[in-house]
Amino acid sequence: MKDFMSVVIPAYNEEQNIKRIQDELMPVMKSMPLTYEIIVVDDGSTDNTYNEALKISKTNKKVRIVRHKRNMGLAAATRTGIKSSRGNISVFLDSDFTFHPSEMPKLYKKYKETGCDCVVGSHFGPSGDPDLLFHRLVLSKGVNKLYSTFLGKKISTISSIFRLYKTAEIKKLKLNSKGFDICAEILVRMIQNKCHIEEVPVRLTTRIYGESKLNNRKEFVNHIKMLSKVASWKIKGKQ
Repeated sequence: MKDFMSVVIPAYNEEQNIKRIQDELMPVMKSMPLTYEIIVVDDGSTDNTYNEALKISKTNKKVRIVRHKRNMGLAAATRTGIKSSRGNISVFLDSDFTFHPSEMPKLYKKYKETGCDCVVGSHFGPSGDPDLLFHRLVLSKGVNKLYSTFLGKKISTISSIFRLYKTAEIKKLKLNSKGFDICAEILVRMIQNKCHIEEVPVRLTTRIYGESKLNNRKEFVNHIKMLSKVASWKIKGKQ
């Protein structure tokens, strides 16, 4: 039986990037030996994100749209995507395609080779070739190093969205995060559940359209809070 992949794209005010689904994501999906669906989670966009996604869904039945009435943030959009996924595997993809869809077959190949519960696309690997501003690179590496230390598991990136999951495993998780730290919490919870996690090196590109929603100062505070939780779990033996 073929795998059924749900590709989840949380999106807020990404009208230009959503247009890229047709020409940049669809060919990749058609090249892989599986069936698929694409779920656009429109997180209360105030531009034409919903309308652009709707145009695509009208010509391609594999595209579905789930819409929040107001902007609720990445954590809420991620939980909605998890709830909406119907495939046996799910891939979460940035709406700005900074992790380009062309990297997705690498995640799927590793999943097929190992049968793991999660494949993390890491831009810090030997072939990752990160194209990051210096301050963002230092922040990312620093935060991820702290997570790995607290978790007792070597993972080079714990905060990026670009991952493949066994859908059944992520649907089990009780997630509490409210911001960008949702991606870190998912991995923490999976490690707690003794899930098999793999990493593959992928390339991180730069945004072409629109502006990043990431607030480095705010997310640094969120990560510090999450690190405190991780440390507490470890002390209490809840790994």
